[in-house]
Amino acid sequence: MKKNCEICGKPSGMYPLCLTHLKLKDEGKVVKCPNCGKWKLTEDECICTKQNKPTTTNTNTIINTKCIICDNETILGHLFCKDCYYEMLDYKDSFDKNAKLFELKDYYFNLRSNIYRMKTFDYIQSNCNKLMALATLSNEISKDESLKDRVINDIKDIIEKKKPKENLEHSIETKIQDSHKEELLRARDGHYVKSEGEEVIDDLLYELRIIHCYEKKVPISADEPTIVADWFIPIKTVREGIYIEYWGMNTKSYLENKERKRKTYKEHNIPLIEIEKDDYKDRQGLEDRLISEINALSKKYFRIDDYIKPF
Repeated sequence: MKKNCEICGKPSGMYPLCLTHLKLKDEGKVVKCPNCGKWKLTEDECICTKQNKPTTTNTNTIINTKCIICDNETILGHLFCKDCYYEMLDYKDSFDKNAKLFELKDYYFNLRSNIYRMKTFDYIQSNCNKLMALATLSNEISKDESLKDRVINDIKDIIEKKKPKENLEHSIETKIQDSHKEELLRARDGHYVKSEGEEVIDDLLYELRIIHCYEKKVPISADEPTIVADWFIPIKTVREGIYIEYWGMNTKSYLENKERKRKTYKEHNIPLIEIEKDDYKDRQGLEDRLISEINALSKKYFRIDDYIKPF
């Protein structure tokens, strides 16, 4: 069935946009309305907004509502303010357009779970825009509306539960610490890590074809405080292997926890590789060191020679 362009009304064959507006879409000048899903010029108001506008008063004022993410004012009929909408579009453009639907859904549900563990509200809001971007992209790629149908309720629930109380004060230092600890990055193997350093290390393990687990509890006696290693490499069994810690911060509480964990590894004679804050910046040097230390610890603790063999 032949269609007409949703913007100018000219014949567009089997597509919702004519050639002129398809080109503008590629240039970012044409976008989909987040409410009704119709195409529109980026700077234009969507027809659905015009239809839902209340009658103006004698002073020509328009009733506004609040963005569901940031509470900034937005024209009635929209769910988001301009800033949140364009951040969502930026996230959508950064995703792989060739991704499978199940990959987008996995990303969505993993991200949603991780957002509930965040403490920095700015990152929570930004990642809610990322949820919307994933839902929008899955609908565009596969015409699947399952995420689109649930994303608004998910975002509202997250904002309601995670929004800080008005009288809750955070120091600048605490916000900086939280931003480093809770910004989620996706490594090449799908692990969601918390910093650029962790992303580099996880990618190196993946490139070296080393089976590894991210954030693994260290098996020690039940009466001792639990510690979680950044990575675990199973050498013999799922409980016998090498642990890796990346010491990525220098705050007082972090350094105290670092010494507690190091003491536990030493007391239990657990094989450990330690990577300091800026070591990841020398990628080749870190790769050579990982190969050397993994092989050395494999031989010392498990009598396995050359656990990592040359390709």
